[in-house]
Amino acid sequence: MNISRLVLRQVNRIAPGQLFGYRDLPAFEQAPATVMKAVSRLVQDNKVTRFSKGKFYVPQQGLLGQRKPSDGEMLKSVLYRDGALRGYVTGVALYNQLGLTTQVPKTYTVAVAGSRQIKDFGTIRVKAVVARAPIKPNDVPLLQYLDVLRDLKRIPDASTTQSLTIMAKKIKALAENRVGRLQFLAMNYYSAQTRALLGLVLSHNQQLTTDKLKASLNPATRYTIDLDTVQWPNTAAWNIKS
Repeated sequence: MNISRLVLRQVNRIAPGQLFGYRDLPAFEQAPATVMKAVSRLVQDNKVTRFSKGKFYVPQQGLLGQRKPSDGEMLKSVLYRDGALRGYVTGVALYNQLGLTTQVPKTYTVAVAGSRQIKDFGTIRVKAVVARAPIKPNDVPLLQYLDVLRDLKRIPDASTTQSLTIMAKKIKALAENRVGRLQFLAMNYYSAQTRALLGLVLSHNQQLTTDKLKASLNPATRYTIDLDTVQWPNTAAWNIKS
């Protein structure tokens, strides 16, 4: 079977509306240039629609004409490159996902291993910011938790006490090795205030904290965070001033 027919067969197996790139087609490894030409012909024949540079989708007709890919698919086009994860959702969309706020953002913020940019897809806008740490799939939930602690005072429609209580429950559910990894990421990539909040949460949960976490804080520095000291009585031990 020639490459063009092989590409057509592979494209026909892709669900309508699902974004794909050249490298998602197995034939690409065999003949990259030929695959690119074959996809270009499919675009010309209206069998495939070009979404952006190097990204395509099989069109699907709706009542109002051709449907675009879903918001989730468009978001994935920023989070993945050549099939590899390069970013994760943060900001208000993350706070909403974790149950910290009811606000639904018009713009999704994603932390990526790359440069800052804004993409407007029509139904959604995606703002890419530079990630603080190298992005590994297993680390993403931990990085998201640390982002919440970093932004604790900026979460809309929520008190810092409520938000920290919710996060404490989520962190308490982590396995011991994940707690260790969480502390490693905090110490290497996040601010002292974030590390102080993490230490407060871990001590509140009676989870093991490393000596390095406490030692990473300047004993003369205080972090002003409005917390209910009845619910969080150990704030002073972590240099937090309510």
